[in-house]
Amino acid sequence: MIRDLRASPSGETLTADICLIGAGAAGITIARELSGTRHRVCLIEGGGLQYEYADSQQLYQGDSIGIPVALTAGRLRFFGGSTNHWGGRCAELQDIDFRRRQWVPNSGWPIVRADLEPYYARARRVAGFSESWLSDSETLSLLDRSVPSINRDWLRPFLWHYTPATENAPAWGWADAYGTLLANSANVLTLLHANFVRFATNESRDRVRAVIVKALNGVSATISANTFVLCSGGIENARLLLLAAEQNGGGFASENGLVGRYFMQHPRGPAGLIVSSGYLTRIQEQLNKFRRTDGIQIEVGLALSPQVQQNERLLNCSGVLQYEGDPQSGVTAAQEIWRSLLDGRWAPDMGEKVGEITKNIGQVIDKLRYRLSTGESLALEGAAGIPARSATILLDLEQAPEPDSRVSLGPDRDALGLRQVVVNWRWGEQVRRTAMRFTTLLGAEFARLGIGRCRLEPWLLDERIPTSSALQETFHHMGTTRMADDAGEGVVDRNCAVHGMGNLYVAGSSVFPTAGQANPTLTIVALAIRLADRLRI
Repeated sequence: MIRDLRASPSGETLTADICLIGAGAAGITIARELSGTRHRVCLIEGGGLQYEYADSQQLYQGDSIGIPVALTAGRLRFFGGSTNHWGGRCAELQDIDFRRRQWVPNSGWPIVRADLEPYYARARRVAGFSESWLSDSETLSLLDRSVPSINRDWLRPFLWHYTPATENAPAWGWADAYGTLLANSANVLTLLHANFVRFATNESRDRVRAVIVKALNGVSATISANTFVLCSGGIENARLLLLAAEQNGGGFASENGLVGRYFMQHPRGPAGLIVSSGYLTRIQEQLNKFRRTDGIQIEVGLALSPQVQQNERLLNCSGVLQYEGDPQSGVTAAQEIWRSLLDGRWAPDMGEKVGEITKNIGQVIDKLRYRLSTGESLALEGAAGIPARSATILLDLEQAPEPDSRVSLGPDRDALGLRQVVVNWRWGEQVRRTAMRFTTLLGAEFARLGIGRCRLEPWLLDERIPTSSALQETFHHMGTTRMADDAGEGVVDRNCAVHGMGNLYVAGSSVFPTAGQANPTLTIVALAIRLADRLRI
């Protein structure tokens, strides 16, 4: 059932076994897993079913005082959360990402990659991948693709899978996929426009008795439950714990001052340009985006090997190539003519384009022969099918977890009277050193293989240029309620239970102790399913 708090009688008390706070990927996944069970579940969401910029979305306002963080643009406050605007890019964390690495301060998960394997398998299905998830080598074989003969001690192939589209979005959205299921669920109540106001606890402040919620029109409600789970994202999870500790005079893992610390994202940006005297056709057919026969899009890139990370004390890092199509190519001209004819019009400069085709007729025939031989099953995306002479190296970087990179409460208050966040995002010079090493290794191998020369971006060559001017945020908010067995090192334990609280859990990427280089959504969902299994007992 889905209800709107704004239309409910004010002061109502609802009773549940499990209360989930936040209806994004984590919250909806847990609700989905518990739907049809004996547990009474209340899923509360601060927004509605649609984006509301002037109202609900403004509750995400705050201050960014470090490297810029877009607090309202990067997060969505309505049913489905940030899955309403993500790109669907999925990958799993690697073994090394879970390890305690001596060269990465504050690294190490209390669980290992193998602990998540069965939950990754289930998470893939929840994220819309109906077919079995093949290994990278099996996927490349299915695509009939090889990768460049690059030194595997330095760089290794890394694959991303893109979720299928849903009815209303180009990527798998949790609202579209599971909204009807939750609306028809007999044991899950989804309460919209129900904004967190405060927790009520027992006298010793080690258990939550209820959560008080309020709509912006003034209607309030109390949800009493046996178990509570924060599922509100990497910034908001920390904010709610900080607010709860302040309102209740302590508790909520506040004793060690770790809530909100170790805020991380994946810095992303261009690191170099591959330039060739000829065309990059061979590498375009190896490192690119491809579409499988079942419609799933695969992106093939490269990542630093665990061996080079350890030997050279580097962070994890991956890179893909973004190709610049050659406007003088006959294939480019042929594609432009074909697209124009499909739209029922002649292409601009038709005579010049026909001339380019004539000059490059061999190239056009080769491309046509390739497409016919593959039956279009591997249709290249975007500029991939257009011969390129250059390609930008676009990096996704891990950052080391730093305690001074943090989320805290500021003096300003939102429309509900709650203190807004202040985000101070920081990263160290290890990011620049990792980016430099990845790019130079890739450049050396491309030169050895005769693919092209690499021109490094100025920020890699001149330490006076701040990395923050070249790298941007990815809205992958992680680390602010990190997982650790010891309460002195983290906010939640290996089961995502808040240290010192008997019935409060946290779901989402805020529990990540380290970030790796892979997009976090699939790991968020895997951990949510793992937590749902625990709550189901």
